[in-house]
Amino acid sequence: MRLTVSKFAKLADTTVRTLRHYRQLGILVPSQKNENDHYVYINEDFKRLHEIQLLQSLGLSLNEIKACLEDPKYSFNEIIRFQEQSLQQRREAIDCSLALIERINWLTEQDQLHESNSEILMLLMNSMRVEEAQKKLLQKYVSKDIIDKVFPEDISKQTYLDGQLYHLLLLVQRAIVNDLKPDHPVIQQQLHDIVTDTPLRNLIFNDEVNNEELYKNVKPYESLVPKHTMDFLKEAFEVLNLKKNSSLKD
Repeated sequence: MRLTVSKFAKLADTTVRTLRHYRQLGILVPSQKNENDHYVYINEDFKRLHEIQLLQSLGLSLNEIKACLEDPKYSFNEIIRFQEQSLQQRREAIDCSLALIERINWLTEQDQLHESNSEILMLLMNSMRVEEAQKKLLQKYVSKDIIDKVFPEDISKQTYLDGQLYHLLLLVQRAIVNDLKPDHPVIQQQLHDIVTDTPLRNLIFNDEVNNEELYKNVKPYESLVPKHTMDFLKEAFEVLNLKKNSSLKD
């Protein structure tokens, strides 16, 4: 059987344009030519086409397929194993991204947020993205119990804490815009209300934590938050901690 490109495309349920693209890439060049020097397809070309389509369905790009087919050591079983690992990694990345989106959507749909600030939501989402790394870092300084409270598995507790962190960042943003200093009574009171009502108090007001060493090790994560915001928070928490210690002495 010898078929023109249009007839082959029709039988193979594809398009002439696709077949020409495959030919230009060199992954499916018709095996023969007719008396008019036009390419014609034969039965063996169906086999190659189905192979290409299968590899595409497994997630390989056309360039990857070309590299595979041109490799003299090409092994379909090896590709299957490699692609399975690749797809597993992609699925994990997709699941992680969907989980982040779900948390942000859940948060914005609750009554906790009276106004939605896209900049802060992005900062919050970026922080969520590296939570596992932050957990590992904190293991050196605080107990597992505190870490579990700061990063709860329960979605309702998790989202509530997300909301409090959102309000914390919003507080700082408003303070900077209104030129209020970290030690301003209004800022200190709101900061106290936000932190005291969350597990963050166990982390911030933990006397066993070497804050100077902790600040040094969180340097890689400071870029997640604008420097002026991070500086404001550090100073505000230092003031709040001093007030807490003073009240305990009294």
